Amino acid sequence: MLTVGGWGGLVNASYAMDVMVHNTQWITGHFHLIFAGTSVIMYFALAYHIWPKMTGRPLVSKSLAKAQLWLWFIGMLVLTLPWHVMGLLGQPRRISVAPYGNEVAKSWIPYEIAMVVGGVILTVSALMLIVILFGTHLRRATVEDREMAYAEPVEPVLRLPALLNGFGFWAAVITVYLIASYGYPILQFFLMDTHGTFPWSI
Repeated sequence: MLTVGGWGGLVNASYAMDVMVHNTQWITGHFHLIFAGTSVIMYFALAYHIWPKMTGRPLVSKSLAKAQLWLWFIGMLVLTLPWHVMGLLGQPRRISVAPYGNEVAKSWIPYEIAMVVGGVILTVSALMLIVILFGTHLRRATVEDREMAYAEPVEPVLRLPALLNGFGFWAAVITVYLIASYGYPILQFFLMDTHGTFPWSI
């Protein structure tokens, strides 16, 4: 997924090519391959590694866990590759409705159907993750080795500032950034009419 998503990133990095795909579904496909594919699947693997150590119970099925990861991989490709194609066919992103009356929009339909199939596969995979973790939690068997392995610093830590050893400050920083980044765009949904003009501009 990182290879395919990275290839799309090379296209985005080329100014001449990015002009053609910018603000199309191509960007959506690229982002989801990198984040929802490569990053999220790592969190799944971490969950399978850490959950038995946290609960003291072995995974209910290692083969089922592998199947879930492969299903996520397949579903993500089935979901995102059509987005790349639709981007090349001119489907924009960041819109609330799409016009389906013209021939260009009609060419998107097969890829949107494939996209929905990919979304269903991902949903099944996500439900499998929940079933595996919940089934693991209900097992009566126990794990002998529950010790967690942590990275050791090269030099011993002599002093750690309190600011770096808690979540309060950083949660406040993230909250400020979220409000600054998304507050006004979200507020616009309540200030704009259905045709995209501001009430005070009429």
